Amino acid sequence: MFRLICRPKESVVSSLQDLPPTCFILVMDNSGCILVKQIGASQCTPMNRSLSSHNSYAKDELHLPKALPMLATSRSLPTHAGTGLQKVKNTVQFLNTKIQKQFQQVAPLESKGTSRRFTEREIERATDKFSPLMVIGHSSHSIVYRANLKDGQVAAVKVLKITNLSREELLQEVDILSGLNHEHIVHLLGYCYSKDMQAVVYNLLQGSLKQNLKCLRWKERMNVAVGVAKALRYLHRSCSPPIIHRDVKSSNILLSHHFRPQLSDFGTAMVYHQPQKSLATREQHHVVGTFGYMAPEYVMYGKVNEKTDVYSYGVVLLELITGKAAIQKNMEFKHGSLVLWQARSLLSHGLSEQLIDPNLNEDYNNEEMQRMMTAAQLCLRDSSSRRPSITKIIKLLEEPQYWVKVRKEREECNDEFKSSREPRIQRCED
Repeated sequence: MFRLICRPKESVVSSLQDLPPTCFILVMDNSGCILVKQIGASQCTPMNRSLSSHNSYAKDELHLPKALPMLATSRSLPTHAGTGLQKVKNTVQFLNTKIQKQFQQVAPLESKGTSRRFTEREIERATDKFSPLMVIGHSSHSIVYRANLKDGQVAAVKVLKITNLSREELLQEVDILSGLNHEHIVHLLGYCYSKDMQAVVYNLLQGSLKQNLKCLRWKERMNVAVGVAKALRYLHRSCSPPIIHRDVKSSNILLSHHFRPQLSDFGTAMVYHQPQKSLATREQHHVVGTFGYMAPEYVMYGKVNEKTDVYSYGVVLLELITGKAAIQKNMEFKHGSLVLWQARSLLSHGLSEQLIDPNLNEDYNNEEMQRMMTAAQLCLRDSSSRRPSITKIIKLLEEPQYWVKVRKEREECNDEFKSSREPRIQRCED
């Protein structure tokens, strides 16, 4: 895989033309969210294309423009793009067709009473003309406002930055959330969908786990861990077909007055249709999510199932344990992940005590801490087949006897592994 430098004046399409199909462009914003992942469109193979010193894709770093206007409409594409142009045109047509179908599904929701469609004027009035004083949160792709609705209800309005993908994400989120009902999942009140505004209206909460993490006591952190796990169990087991969130992270976990968690932001969630058991028929998906939280098989191959969320949940557990963000912005890119840089290494070498957040001031239940650490280690296994289901993780967090059983099985497994290596070690010493 080549990492690509794309100068501000270059288009993504022309960059795709320079890359062979064995390579791809990965575009992330400043917060680590993946915006675009596209394969190369060049007809030349790496074997017969010469790599001159001025070819931008030979650089070993990633630096891409924040905005991608070339993907917005087919009219903005260069006429000489050839195969790449046709691929992008097909993609745009596919997205437009998909959005139209989604909107046809979402439109009847208001008549059913499951969701209300707000006008631009209603949203503007409720947020005091989008006053900065009403802002309660923001990300690279949205701003969240406190809103005083006409009926006196207080709500949160997430206003999306309009991009070529925002319409699809809005309708996807409204469509999925309107069919969910769980105490640990945000409650959808309505949405606004127009040319100039795309917004989702939720029940108002007190902020995200990311914003409040260092202030939480151990009991509250444990409640957050269990609550989010139950939300995922509902999505994976109670919904038919299952729903995969695909972006479980601390900023998408909102907290109530009593620090009860509610999972939010279903713009990239997907309904998961079970594939055939044959490896040849496993479906690959467009990668979306946030660097530092994404499972390795998802990043590398686009493979998605319930274990994708389990891995992301494991990263959240590490944040609850350490009090640190999953992405350390003051570190080098390759060491920016809390998982890759420190946590898994300490857990695997029995140095877990060094992970515990000093802000807890040693005020925590030691057995509960050990259970959460065990759960995090199991969730973060590289092989998705070796990760437990979220149901087993809940048992691990809530049932001490089950944790004892899991710990005993792991110790026996480690003893068997060590004994199988002893003769080989002895021979090396001789």
